Amino acid sequence: MKKTNLIFISLLLTSLLVSCSFSQENEMDDTLVATQVAIILTQTALAEPADKEPVVVDSATTAPTQTATQEVSTSTPTITLTSTVTATRDESDPAVSLGEPIWSQDFTASSSPWDFDSDQAVFKTQDGALILTAKGSANWHSWYVSTPKLRNAYLEAEIEMSNCSGLDRIGLAVRSESDGQQFYFMGVTCDGQWGFFRMAPDVNINEIIGFQESDQLSNTVNTPHRLGIWMNGNDFSLYIDGKEVGTASDDTLMIEGYTGFLIAYANTPGFSVKVHHLKYWNIP
Repeated sequence: MKKTNLIFISLLLTSLLVSCSFSQENEMDDTLVATQVAIILTQTALAEPADKEPVVVDSATTAPTQTATQEVSTSTPTITLTSTVTATRDESDPAVSLGEPIWSQDFTASSSPWDFDSDQAVFKTQDGALILTAKGSANWHSWYVSTPKLRNAYLEAEIEMSNCSGLDRIGLAVRSESDGQQFYFMGVTCDGQWGFFRMAPDVNINEIIGFQESDQLSNTVNTPHRLGIWMNGNDFSLYIDGKEVGTASDDTLMIEGYTGFLIAYANTPGFSVKVHHLKYWNIP
């Protein structure tokens, strides 16, 4: 675990722990989990990241965007009459309308700011992806946040879920406070649902938009999907594969905050998610 990383993890209390910890019986909505779960938060101290500001990635080294954002050549031979084919640009897709991202990480390096290992979860950079694995206890939420630190922006992650079922889930976290007690997250389940939530102190999950089905997830979550959060003040727009699936307003966390991921399994111990890209754009 690197000194510069911000780490939050829900861990089982053992006799070896010498740090202060507490437990709370936390009754969640039955659409999220089937039973009550005893949640213990054993680590709240965070180290400040070395890089306060995100690193701007040279466009030459930025990972390619989705094919919908690429222009197709329209040149045709002058000696024949040929139909001109152009790519259809979906200007409602923020990844298209906003142009090149300000910051991007494609996890092709041997390590990343999110690499982490504990009894409950493993975050590991491997084979060009950040692989998140939930282990330990069912319905225990593990999360990990770091830079970039954002307030008003469009953030997008490309994720791929496999070998999972039901309410096994991942979350894209934004605006985390410096103590890691509170943040927003867009959650996606293995059975093709999405929702928007606010994590509150003592691991209390507040439902802003409950889990619901989406046409964008109706085929399979085994294929890559882009999850996006547009943040502007207290207004949020949620995107899947460039399509807006919902909007919400909440003014609890209005400050700039850290970014990261959350994972929990409900049905499949060892459930893993691959994160292929993480990017953000400034918004108008």
